[in-house]
Amino acid sequence: MRNKLSLTLMAALLSVFPLSAQIDRSKAPEPGPAPEIEFGEVEKFTTKNGIRVILVEDHTRPIVSFGLRFVIEPFVEGDKAGESAFFGDLWSRGTANRTMEQINDEVDFLGASFATGSNYIGFTSLTKYTGQMMDILSDVLFNPTFPEDELEKIKDQALGGLQMSKSSPKAIVNNIITATVYPKDHPYGDIMTEATVANITVDDCREFYDKYIIPNSAILVITGDMNLRQAKKLCKKYLSDWEPGEIIKNEAPDVNRPEGIEVVFSPKEGAVQSTIRMMSPIDLKPGDDDVLALSVANAIYGGGDFSAKLLKNLRETKGYTYGAYSSINSDLLSGTFTAMADVNGDATDSSFYEMRKELQSMVDGDYTEENVEKFKTVYAGSFSRSLESINQLASYAYNVERFGYPDDYYATYLQRLDAVTIDDVRRVVAKYFDPDNMYWFVVGDPSVVPALAQYDSDGEVTMLDFEGNVIEKKKVPEGVTVQTVYDKYIEYLGGRELVDGINDITESAEMHMPGASVKTVVKRIPAAETFSQVQFQGETPVQEIRLADGKVTVSMMGNVIQEITDSVIVNAFARDTYPFVEVLGSEGCELSSEIESVNGRDAYKVTTSAADGLKYSYYDVETGAKVREVESMGDQTIETIYQEYAQTPYGVMYPSVMVVTMPQIGAVETVVTVEINTGLTPDTI
Repeated sequence: MRNKLSLTLMAALLSVFPLSAQIDRSKAPEPGPAPEIEFGEVEKFTTKNGIRVILVEDHTRPIVSFGLRFVIEPFVEGDKAGESAFFGDLWSRGTANRTMEQINDEVDFLGASFATGSNYIGFTSLTKYTGQMMDILSDVLFNPTFPEDELEKIKDQALGGLQMSKSSPKAIVNNIITATVYPKDHPYGDIMTEATVANITVDDCREFYDKYIIPNSAILVITGDMNLRQAKKLCKKYLSDWEPGEIIKNEAPDVNRPEGIEVVFSPKEGAVQSTIRMMSPIDLKPGDDDVLALSVANAIYGGGDFSAKLLKNLRETKGYTYGAYSSINSDLLSGTFTAMADVNGDATDSSFYEMRKELQSMVDGDYTEENVEKFKTVYAGSFSRSLESINQLASYAYNVERFGYPDDYYATYLQRLDAVTIDDVRRVVAKYFDPDNMYWFVVGDPSVVPALAQYDSDGEVTMLDFEGNVIEKKKVPEGVTVQTVYDKYIEYLGGRELVDGINDITESAEMHMPGASVKTVVKRIPAAETFSQVQFQGETPVQEIRLADGKVTVSMMGNVIQEITDSVIVNAFARDTYPFVEVLGSEGCELSSEIESVNGRDAYKVTTSAADGLKYSYYDVETGAKVREVESMGDQTIETIYQEYAQTPYGVMYPSVMVVTMPQIGAVETVVTVEINTGLTPDTI
């Protein structure tokens, strides 16, 4: 049989390519036409109460996924920003029949997964447990109790996250983009703050549930080991009594569009890097005819591989950054075009210049047919690989239903992609890329602002705080000096007499990071200029830094690895023997002439110079408390937000909760406890 098949193939080939044919092997064969994709069986039906059901069968594994997604038009949450997210988290935390713990235990026992979100409820399980999981899902769907205590936990977690986000350049830049591009009455104009979190109640979550969780706004996607008859039976048994509701329609105003180049800046003192975004809103909706050509154009500019213009320029040629990218996002309300990078602080304005230059090169047509064909091939390969995932196929089927795409939208994807020409790319570049009308967003050290101002069309850089509020510059009142700021801080701590009465102090700090906690114990004896800092892993000391007898000793796992006698370093550690260095006076310190904003409150800024860098300290104008500190050493920056103070048994106020942001680690919450005047001596620390 095998020989017969081979002879048959040979005869067929000879009939197409006669032996006398001359083959030009110097040229690659012309590609054939792009195929139309066969997606297999995707079945749809609509229940009597309006649920649109999509079934994507896959019987290769005994697994079923069941996901209800609700089509909810974006709306303004305003002074309750965060409401929809809180609802999604709270939804599954208890029903009339099950506590949250019971739900979790049942799901875990079945080896399944279950989740809710602001517009989603669903599960994945073994086929044989579908009935049990539908019992749980229908209970959560129809009988949620929205426990008050669980909402308070969610709010506490959100507040903790907000505290950390204040130190995150990416979170800050997202906020200033939101505040600039979207009006307050636009659904995308919400910014979650401590105030909006405090406003959210259980009643708000119930109201959200009543308004938006209705069957006639739901699209149910079932994937896996289930047939059409079983899917219909399941819907009838568990979802047929669900009453339809009114679908809420919302209007959205137009977004703010840049007129010329508008530079928007948010300060992060001491930052050695700048987080930058070059961005403009665009009118691009899901499924628009321009999407494919624009995707190819974006890939050439910055959305592709290492040959993309942005990466070659900013990383390979200039060395400003490790990565520079661009993205195109379609949206029913407002699409976006964005170029982004984290760059060296001293290259902030130069990076924008180069990003704009490369965008102009796109407008000027500085790309080739080869560039277009390359990224068409990349997208074709990526799309073809995605067809191997049943979940991705289900996502495609959902998009067709959700956005009203033609039924053959994905089946003809490769054909439409293959039809994109360089002229199509030129057309969309001219339509959507506008280097002369862009927002330039920056989070970084304020020293970069003067260089950026020269590029702003009106020469004025808009200054926003981390929540997107305009920073109103206020002058420091006459008579305020570094010393008066220090004196007020010491008074806040409990007064000079109490602070000077600290003979020794032991500070224990627990740093809570994802998946780990690190304990550090610091002991200080100011009068003896003796200091020790021990870092623990569990109960085992792993690193120690000790100052004694005019020498700094560094040890690892009990072994001395370095001894330092350099007077500059020793003197710096000697200052650290004082828990409050402000008692040493104001020599060498400088007060900024303008009042800064820290966590939405006015603060004085004091700069201290040291051999290894600069330190910026911020003191609340009203209370006198130190609220922030930024230490810049070489190319590293450490930021500390003093979140809470607590009164010690000794009587002095001491920072008890801090958020410390460190290089390569990020923001870490640190809880501090102290003991004062316990009789420490240089020999015992």
